[in-house]
Amino acid sequence: MNNIIPIRSGITLTPFSSGDQNNLIQYLNDPSIQANTANIPVPYTRKDADEWLQHTADLFHQHGAHYNLAIRHEQYGVIGGIGAFLRTGLQGHSDEIGYWLAAPFRGQGIMPEAVRAFCQWLFEVRPALVRIEARVYTFNDPSSRVLEKVGFHKEGLLRKATKKQEKLIDTYLWSLLRGEI
Repeated sequence: MNNIIPIRSGITLTPFSSGDQNNLIQYLNDPSIQANTANIPVPYTRKDADEWLQHTADLFHQHGAHYNLAIRHEQYGVIGGIGAFLRTGLQGHSDEIGYWLAAPFRGQGIMPEAVRAFCQWLFEVRPALVRIEARVYTFNDPSSRVLEKVGFHKEGLLRKATKKQEKLIDTYLWSLLRGEI
């Protein structure tokens, strides 16, 4: 399955491709993205981009679909990313998502639309999926607002749940159930 999910005029969710390295390197070296995500290397290099693109290709071959998608602007190329972690496998009842958006494109309503479309797609293609979770650092208010706009519910505070650069960080747990979107 080769997914292309429309978001709005000129913006789609698509698989990552080999030509995306420069945008990934440019945007993922943004300190605000690095501060608010768990696993993006600092600095983000061409090697990191190449490894990520290979990882997404490997997952496609393993699962037959892309579960990590680029947020693609028709003029500017990749401007963000969104993905499912597949923690309980494709037949599991729950999953977790993560996402990022390049600074020049924030505040335009793109991310709530992308999260909504991606979650709808996940529920469509994975019949056993009942619950989608997102974990957000307590200091990342914009990400919490995105989830709230989509209809996620804040379930609670996970104290010192994430280790990042040798610091333990509090995280909010958000969830969306099938039928709530």
